[in-house]
Amino acid sequence: MEQQNAEKRTESKLAGRLAGMFSVFPRRADEPGQTVIDVGQETQQPKKTRRIVRSILYAVISLLLAMIIWGYVLMDQNPDREKTITGVTTYFASGAESDLNARKLMVYGDLEEVLGQVAVTVSAPLTEISKIQENNITATVDVKDVHAAGTYEIEVKATSTIGTVVAVEPDHITLVVDDITSRSVPVSCRFIGELPEGYWNDDPKLSSDTTMLQGAKTDLDKVSEAVCYVDLNGLTTSFNRSIPLVILDENERELTSSMFKSVIPAVTVSMTVLPHKHVNIEYEITDRDSVPDLYEIQSEMLSVGSLDIAADPDTLAGVDSVIAQPISIAGIAEKPGEYAFSLTMTNIPPNARLVNGSDRNVQLKISIADRIVTETFEDVPITFMNGASLFVYEYEFDKVDMTVSGPARLMNGFVSADVVVCVNLQQRGVGQYDFMLETKPVDNDTFGDLDISLSKQTVHVIVTTK
Repeated sequence: MEQQNAEKRTESKLAGRLAGMFSVFPRRADEPGQTVIDVGQETQQPKKTRRIVRSILYAVISLLLAMIIWGYVLMDQNPDREKTITGVTTYFASGAESDLNARKLMVYGDLEEVLGQVAVTVSAPLTEISKIQENNITATVDVKDVHAAGTYEIEVKATSTIGTVVAVEPDHITLVVDDITSRSVPVSCRFIGELPEGYWNDDPKLSSDTTMLQGAKTDLDKVSEAVCYVDLNGLTTSFNRSIPLVILDENERELTSSMFKSVIPAVTVSMTVLPHKHVNIEYEITDRDSVPDLYEIQSEMLSVGSLDIAADPDTLAGVDSVIAQPISIAGIAEKPGEYAFSLTMTNIPPNARLVNGSDRNVQLKISIADRIVTETFEDVPITFMNGASLFVYEYEFDKVDMTVSGPARLMNGFVSADVVVCVNLQQRGVGQYDFMLETKPVDNDTFGDLDISLSKQTVHVIVTTK
């Protein structure tokens, strides 16, 4: 109150002084002791016009006087004013984060988002208030009292190089503090795209199959693996390069590097890339005639039909087929069975690669089985059995051709007399019948694996009385 009264007294004194300085208007002639100023043509103007002009001039001069008085008061008193700066970035107090890390703790989440920004209000003298900018203000939080994982409300403190901070909004922030842990994570390699047609790559070799990560326990528990991605599109040469790792969770989602205290490392990946082509395999059995006459090679089968060879372009151009060392079957072809031989390739260039599971020792499987012999016996007589003496039988034919097929060891010495072709008349009465032709061994011998077929399946018989 005393300060306001002092300001008013100062204003009154200053107004009196200025009024004397700015007495430029003529006084009325009828006022005693006053001098009439000759204003030329103005004395001839109507009184109304003179009053309007005089009022405007008074108003302008009053405004000027008020501004001058107010400026003088402000300069003389220099009162405090307030200014609010928004968007002030919050930081940890000096050394606070290091102390927290030393206690194996860290603030969980992205620090820029967690600490955020605040609005700071500063009070300063009028002459200084306009100088306050964002770079004059520092907003910090101190975590010196945090000694365990948990959720904390931390006060935001602000200082200004000009004036005094009177308010911070918000004045507290919520920090979630987590334990710092380390974990070894498996590293794998994945391909993007495909190599150009006609090119092959071997399995990539990594400088390390694990990587050590450090960070908040909550984040490390989410980690599934670290992956390096190799782009195969357009790749035609071998390479050895460093590729950064991408951290994935169990749902194959990428985790940002800011989640971890340690920098996400890279691994060195080396991989061979070469052109390739399929070539046929040539082999030779040197003693096919060593198989006994009773047997034969029934089938020959390679474990793979061709070999896929990768090499530099010049080497690859000189390979049209691969040749195996000759093999011998002598001594093993004495009886039927399945036999396997390893074929050793002789003309694969030393700098060539067998790819896609190919093996230099290709398997050749040989099946030795009975040699099948087929023989046809013509006009084999038919034996008609179980006829009745009271009837006369007229046969459509009484001979038939018989074809016998089977292993050579059974067919050797086989004659048509070893089999009886017969018809069972079954004591039928007068009439016409079609009887089935049957074959039966002589002396109860079995046919084993022999296959016997007849040129006719049935015979027409006419039965009459004598």
